[in-house]
Amino acid sequence: MAGSGGSPAGEDGDGEPDRPGALPVTRPPRALTLPALVAELRTAITDPAAPAARRRAAAAELARLAAAGVPGAHPDDWWGLRGLSDDRPLVDEGKPVRVTPSAMESALRCSLRWLLERHGGSGPTSTAQGVGNLVHAAAMLAEDASADRGALLDYVAARFDAIELAARWMAGPERERAEAMVDKLLRWLATNPRRLLAIEHEFAVRLDDPNRPVDLAGRVDRLEVDEAGRLVVIDLKTGKSTAVTGSELAEHPQLGAYQAAVEAGAFAEFGDESGGAALVQLGTSAKDAREQNQPAAGEGPAAGWATALVRRTADTMAAATFAAVANSKCRVCPVRTSCPVSGQGRQVVEPPTVRRPENP
Repeated sequence: MAGSGGSPAGEDGDGEPDRPGALPVTRPPRALTLPALVAELRTAITDPAAPAARRRAAAAELARLAAAGVPGAHPDDWWGLRGLSDDRPLVDEGKPVRVTPSAMESALRCSLRWLLERHGGSGPTSTAQGVGNLVHAAAMLAEDASADRGALLDYVAARFDAIELAARWMAGPERERAEAMVDKLLRWLATNPRRLLAIEHEFAVRLDDPNRPVDLAGRVDRLEVDEAGRLVVIDLKTGKSTAVTGSELAEHPQLGAYQAAVEAGAFAEFGDESGGAALVQLGTSAKDAREQNQPAAGEGPAAGWATALVRRTADTMAAATFAAVANSKCRVCPVRTSCPVSGQGRQVVEPPTVRRPENP
């Protein structure tokens, strides 16, 4: 029972439980191992805020450990101080560079991310990607507006369970989203004035150059022909945020690459004159599909820009160094821990003053 005007029984004057012998919560001490000691000394010697005396003492101890052969103590073992193991370009001069239209935007936006993803840095297929792949597969069965809607929805339903979902509750909404995209596709086909030539058509063409030939290869969702007999490549987009602005559309790398392929004779059995290319947005929140058209690359004063862009991408992909560039996609980048721009992937000998990307 509490005394008059006093604290409740079992508590001290501050209201804290009276637990005789209780230990304060503190940071655990460093492990008593050589690797832990080396790590602490290296942290001290590279910390610009540490007192000079502490840094000198850490350097002296590291020198003693290095002389004794302790791994990691000598600066020659510090990754951040090592020189490049190989400064040659990724592709030797004169050798062909393989460029795919789908990879061009990534390589031009941030070549370091493109490089790391190409060599195992990409994450597992997401739910959105799985749904998008399924809708693309269903679209192969829809040549025009006469396609059987019921058959397309049955196709989606029969294969939907193969998609890995982050949570079970997502099954209903994601399936509805897939069905909505099928309906958008059918309504778009009903108003599409062009004639279909091929679906999911693979291509490969060589852009010759004595210094750096380019092998441009990929697959188009739909190859169509307009009323003037020119070829138009259609790329179906199932992402929620894949729409681009007008200024971005004019020189959209993926569409430009398709046009360059047309002009280089990748679809010679159908023709070699490009009538432009288009993104058909199926995955956005809009009720109907939105077609975003890129004008023909061979028209106007800037004719040939698409082929020039492919060659610039090839130079980027074949380079000896790859730049990390802050951009609007940094927030969802799967290789942030290896990126010096993000701060998470900075060199261990650098002070933590890396500028973070704006508006990630």
